[in-house]
Amino acid sequence: MFPRFNLRLILIAFFVLGLIYDQSTPIFEASDEAWHYGVVREIAAGRGLPIQQLGKITTYRQEGSQPPLYYALGAVLTFWVDGADALSVDEYNPFAQVGVPGTPVNVNMVRHTNAEGFPWHGRSLAVHLLRLLSLLLGCGTVALTYMLAHSLFPGRTGLPLLASAITAFNPMVIFISASVNNDSGIWLLSSLTMYVLVLSAQSDPRVQSSLMRPLQPKYLPWTLGALLGLAILTKLSALLIVPVVGTFLLWRAWRGGNWRLFWHDAIIVTFCVLLLNGWWFYRNWVLYGEFLGTSTMAKVYGIVRSEPASLTDLLIEWRGWWYSLLGVFGVFNLLPGRWVYALFTALVVLSIGGGLRALWFRIRDATATADVNMAHCLMVLFLALTFIGNVVWSLRQHALQGRLALGAVAVMSTYVAAGVVFLGGKSRENLIASLVTFVLLLVSLVVPILYIAPRYRPPRPMMATDLPDDIVATSVIFDDEIEIVGYSVSDDSILPGETMQVTLYWRTHEEMHLDYNLALNVHGRDMEHIAKLDTWPGGGLLPTGNWIPGVVYADSYSIPISRKASAPTLMRLDVSFWIDSLNERMLARSNGSVMSSLMLDAGRLLPVTMVKEAPQIENGSTFVPGITLIGHTVLSQLESETRFMILWRAEHPVSADWTVFVHMLNATGDIVAQADGPPLKGDWPTSAWDLGQPVRDLRNLAYSSALPPGDYSVLVGLYNPDSGLRAAAHARDGSEYADRAVPLLSVRVSE
Repeated sequence: MFPRFNLRLILIAFFVLGLIYDQSTPIFEASDEAWHYGVVREIAAGRGLPIQQLGKITTYRQEGSQPPLYYALGAVLTFWVDGADALSVDEYNPFAQVGVPGTPVNVNMVRHTNAEGFPWHGRSLAVHLLRLLSLLLGCGTVALTYMLAHSLFPGRTGLPLLASAITAFNPMVIFISASVNNDSGIWLLSSLTMYVLVLSAQSDPRVQSSLMRPLQPKYLPWTLGALLGLAILTKLSALLIVPVVGTFLLWRAWRGGNWRLFWHDAIIVTFCVLLLNGWWFYRNWVLYGEFLGTSTMAKVYGIVRSEPASLTDLLIEWRGWWYSLLGVFGVFNLLPGRWVYALFTALVVLSIGGGLRALWFRIRDATATADVNMAHCLMVLFLALTFIGNVVWSLRQHALQGRLALGAVAVMSTYVAAGVVFLGGKSRENLIASLVTFVLLLVSLVVPILYIAPRYRPPRPMMATDLPDDIVATSVIFDDEIEIVGYSVSDDSILPGETMQVTLYWRTHEEMHLDYNLALNVHGRDMEHIAKLDTWPGGGLLPTGNWIPGVVYADSYSIPISRKASAPTLMRLDVSFWIDSLNERMLARSNGSVMSSLMLDAGRLLPVTMVKEAPQIENGSTFVPGITLIGHTVLSQLESETRFMILWRAEHPVSADWTVFVHMLNATGDIVAQADGPPLKGDWPTSAWDLGQPVRDLRNLAYSSALPPGDYSVLVGLYNPDSGLRAAAHARDGSEYADRAVPLLSVRVSE
């Protein structure tokens, strides 16, 4: 038998890791934690069990439909804590990206303050006590995994250790065990039930000891009934255990040749279940018209599918199922690196190979007893029912999550461990078990450090003297409360579909009592809306009510730009604050000017591919700034308007922003119409042009239909808007154009 000390080490490591995950995750930022806590507070406050009311927002949401055992234990543990009320509506982050894995901002579901820090008190103390309860229940599941593996594979040393390690160092198991969640309770009870079934099916000699009296044949039905009843009273997924227990009772009666024994045992088990849960089923029937309350739960949660899921739907959702079995953190919105999933996937693939090898040898093993085979059959049945139950539940509800299958985590871990060690052979069992255990321990330790804790750190305060030298200084104040000291854009040029990296530097000079909402809108060509982000400052983690007067906050964002954005163009970042609606924006003041928002230069948006268009009419004229007029193409010519495209190219860096003039002249040289303006209406000034990159400049030349009939010449050129001076223009042969204007095309006006 593997030394118990090794199991102790696994348990100690699991407990310490649980504390790390606990500290890495702010309160109520674990999956459904706020609502699990809401159920606990209803009971602890003496208001009884929650009652679900469709259309009414409660502090417990859909978790009010859950069986009460875990929450009752939590209420006993925390009823004495002062000020431990559940969350109020105004404490939720209105922009929280709940259930959006990989979101770059607003990972926090609720507003956090320094009052949550250690030493804990009030609500924080209650949450951490409940997390400790869950963690202790998780320790029990880890220990039971070891014992289950040892019973299923007697004589093995490294295998039970590895099985317990796979359970203990699964990041999702640790995360949920370090949160307020009834899953930890059902894991423990389902694992214990499976362990009892394995010992009983195999007629383990240990059952005959006085300590194992509840497992002796005379008392076994009562024990199974009590375990099953407590499991159902913890979470309704325990109903999946019922067919497993029923199969065992049938086999027990068949083995003994006494079918009356089955009915005797079944009646006892049913009696125990109804004794513990009958009142709960009756309550659900009276309140909701159903014994289990699952339909009401789904309706309250709002996860009911409009139509049953197809096989295609489930296959599409499969990756999410696998990810959530191993680790989707926060309020189901934080993902670790893909390497974490890859490592566990490789472990499972290896275990499948080893499992097939072990199965082959077991089929050929004449010494294998029917009792041992039955124990394995019961475990496989439980795994199959768990998976099928997960799928069936997901046919009507958007709930295909791997974490819902963790009720069978002890059994899953056992068989994965068995597959791995069988693949390596018995001689290498201890080495393989130790190596894999060490690797899994490191992975589970790295996850909260790299992928959880950093996502909840708000921008740190800094002094104005510590500001970077490369920021663009501003002097804008919103409603005399919020000052933007400056900003910076990390990349001067990006492509459509890429992200804009921008940092805004905020400061307030007085304490604020409201949490203002921040709107960041990115505009491109013709003020096209190419990106939008509504949030609390700090990506949700720095609400303005938490700001310290006098200090500066560096608030960084990665804003994805639309793939369909028109390019090339300059981008502009529209910054504004608002309270309840965008119609209630804070006014921005700068140098005596008042604005509803602040428009900042945000760099260039370049085209994905270079313009390869050939002009209809080539030109080749050059201008002194180092700009070539490649040519033009007439797009349309109407009675009073001519639309054409001018194709430019910068041959040398252009520092100034030149304006294009387009003049339509009559026979005497008088200007009768013009279409002056910067390139692309100012969205792509000449200083932004890349060398060698053609620039398409669309022009609409409108003129009066009352002009005398005849031919009119259209000239084009460049001038400096500050000085008004035109740029010298030269033809291909080097000669300079008069008036520094290049003849472009002729327009005929008919009678």
